[in-house]
Amino acid sequence: MIQVTGVSYAYTNNGAQVPALEDLHLTIPAGQTCVLIGPSGCGKTTLLYLLAGLLEPTRGEIRIHGARVTRPRRETAIILQDYGLLPWKTVWKNASLGLALRRYPRQRQREILAPLLAALGLAGLEKRYPAQLSGGQKQRVAIARALALEPDTLLMDEPFSALDALTREGLQQTLVDIRGQRSLTTVLVTHNIEEAVFLGQQIVVLTPAPGRLKAVLENPEAGTPGFRFSAAFHRNCSRVRRLLQE
Repeated sequence: MIQVTGVSYAYTNNGAQVPALEDLHLTIPAGQTCVLIGPSGCGKTTLLYLLAGLLEPTRGEIRIHGARVTRPRRETAIILQDYGLLPWKTVWKNASLGLALRRYPRQRQREILAPLLAALGLAGLEKRYPAQLSGGQKQRVAIARALALEPDTLLMDEPFSALDALTREGLQQTLVDIRGQRSLTTVLVTHNIEEAVFLGQQIVVLTPAPGRLKAVLENPEAGTPGFRFSAAFHRNCSRVRRLLQE
């Protein structure tokens, strides 16, 4: 579904080219979760923005469903690290923002959002503001806003990094459930090894900057019941840790 071919990207800083990514080749099958992990500054978020069409590669190309990505796609949703919620809007208005911008009728917004908020455990919180929510609840609102647009591709930039361990694991399971229900192709950036192994059916390890492809690990048991407590989980965590330390 997602094909990254020879992609490089360089930022311009005071007239000089600063390479962020170099010669990436990557294929992500439809319906899979791909996790990007690597040292700080290796270009993980840059790659996410390239996939979203918010940046254009210096060299190479990205295709989704065979179409070259040159601008943001309507079918691609992105969730940022800081949730991206507007503090002056309620849960309902934050979650319905994309639908409102696309001029969906209010009745249709209710038909889409009401069951989605209920499934994410947000029923009854529709009139609260972000300041009245926990970190986990804020992230669920951000997920609801993204899913309301019925995307085929979901991009997430360290979405659970600010949460405590148990809340984080609960939302990881929520993401696994959503993947099963909607067959979303998901690309997630993380610094957390255990999160990468639990969620990533494909784990992409990048080198220090400029980011190059160091390894692509297949992890087909990701998200399956009991996987977090299995020998395979701990073995794959050790593999990823070794790759990051080399």
